[in-house]
Formats: sequence, C-alpha cells, structure tokens
Amino acid sequence: MNIDENAPKDLRVRLTHRMIIDAFLQLRREKPLRKITVSELCARAGVGRGTFYAHFLDVYDLNEKLETYLLTEFTQTLKETLEQSDATASVRRVCRTVFALLEKNERVCRLLLSADNAEGVARFVEMGRQLCMEYYAVYFSHTPREKVAQFYRFVSSGCIACLQARLAQKQRPPVEQFADEMSEIILKGTRCLL
Repeated sequence: MNIDENAPKDLRVRLTHRMIIDAFLQLRREKPLRKITVSELCARAGVGRGTFYAHFLDVYDLNEKLETYLLTEFTQTLKETLEQSDATASVRRVCRTVFALLEKNERVCRLLLSADNAEGVARFVEMGRQLCMEYYAVYFSHTPREKVAQFYRFVSSGCIACLQARLAQKQRPPVEQFADEMSEIILKGTRCLL
C-alpha cells in the first residue's frame, strides 16, 4: 500500500515505512487510536522515535494518511465503475469492484470502519455520497433529489453494517458472493426510485 504519493524510492525507507504501518494497524486492532503512543508504536515496529517522526507528525497523522489512502482508492474505483454503464446494470459491477478493493485493503478498511472511528465512517459515506448523487441524478432525473439522497443513506448504511459484520467473521464466503448478495439487495431497493 502506498499511502504517500511521494513515497521514497529507497527500499530501506519503504521497508521502514511498511514496518511502522504494520505495527500501527496491529495496535489499532488492539486498542483505540487515542490510547496508542508513539513510543509504543515505535517499540512494536522496531524503529526509533526520530524515524517515526521523519515519516509522520503523530499517530493521528498516520491514521489520517491511511484513511485518505483508502478513501482515494475507493473514490477512484467507484468513479471508474460508475462511468462504465447505466445505474441498474452497474450495481453488480460496482459492488464487486468496491468490495474487492475493500477486501484487498482489509486492515485499513477495518481501521476506517472501526467502532471508535465515527469520523472515518462519515468521510467514507460522504465520498461515496458525492459520487453516487452525481450519477444517480443522471440515471434517476425524474426522482426528487431528497428521495435519491435517502436511498443512498439507506444503502450506504446497510452496506457498511454488512461489511463490518463480514470483517468480524473468521470464515467468510468469497467476496464475489458477498458483493452479489449486496447488489441483489440494492437492485431490489432501486424500485423505489423508478
């Protein structure tokens, strides 16, 4: 995962960056962000504090960069997929593409959707809302904008809840099966917009 578009080219620096991120994601599974100290993170990563501060301002900066990385990937993926075809035909493709991306970045996705990260969830929902409202306005031009917004809130909340439940499972069906189930639910729900 490249959370910094200006990531260093030096392999040693990239490995250090990776060790810090891996240690941070491990700690985030164990405790809330506010309880993670730079000293604890550095000890877990096996790096000095100076090394950490060469890459990040603090644990909140690291958290923000990880979230921004995933949200940027999510936005680009969603936009590209929405542009490929009409609304109802693209629902399955959107679900498969987006859920595959989130599964591929599971550790950061867990961080973003964790119970103690309401701000991260809100950013995730808002980025999706902006794109979907833009595309839904074209596909469902006859439907009042507020009704489309209500539909998005309903679908996004349901998808997030189902994704959180999926991430909590040790044994899971393939992501394609999960995405197809979500797309079926969404498609049956789109009837209210027609």
